[in-house]
This record gives sequence, structure tokens and C-alpha cells, in this order.
Amino acid sequence: MAQNNLANSVYATPGYYSAGEQQKQQNPEVKSNVRLGMSKFEKTVVILGCSLVFFLMVGLVGEKISLGNHATELQVTTNLLGKVKDDNSTLKQEVSELQSGNRLQKIAKQADLSLSNKNVRNVSK
Repeated sequence: MAQNNLANSVYATPGYYSAGEQQKQQNPEVKSNVRLGMSKFEKTVVILGCSLVFFLMVGLVGEKISLGNHATELQVTTNLLGKVKDDNSTLKQEVSELQSGNRLQKIAKQADLSLSNKNVRNVSK
């Protein structure tokens, strides 16, 4: 129990201070409202920094819009490419049907043409 009041019994011992230090010790709640001005260099750096950030933000928005437009163009081109590939496969199938041997023999028969084996040569390299 004796230790509970120990903090209350300790007092600050007055020391020897100069006049300015003693005044600071007596009024610790008073804050000095001294405002430092900015130099021309600091103002220039702040203005240039803010300008740079602003122009970079505007550039970023412009690039995002451009990217969106290019993505749309890419999608249109991809769709067109798919359509052309489908058309090509359809045309290839039509060509293979027109070149089939049965069809050629049928057309030759209608034109009264015949295939003679002695007129056929196999050339291999």
C-alpha cells in the first residue's frame, strides 16, 4: 500500500533555467503559429509536379479510350476472319466435289468421251 502513493509523492525539482527555457517550461500548451513561406523553387516544383500529374492522368484516360477502340476493332477483325475461314472451307469442299473422279467420268460420258489406258502415263519423280 505504501507504493500506491509513491507517484504522488515525487515532485519535480526546480532547476536553474535561463529566462527563455523557463518560460517554455511554464507554458507547454502554447503553440507557436509561425508559418514558413515557400521559396520560388519550391513553388515551381509543386506547380510542375501538379501539372505533370494532371497531364499524365489526361494521357492515361486517352490511352484507355484508345485501347478500348482498338479492342473493338480487333473483335470485328476476328469475327471477319472467322467468316472468311468458313467461306474458304465451304469453297474447298465445293472444289473437291467438282474434282471428284465419278463426276468427271459422268461428264465425259455425257460428252461421248472415253478414257483410254494407253493414253494415260504415270509420271513419278
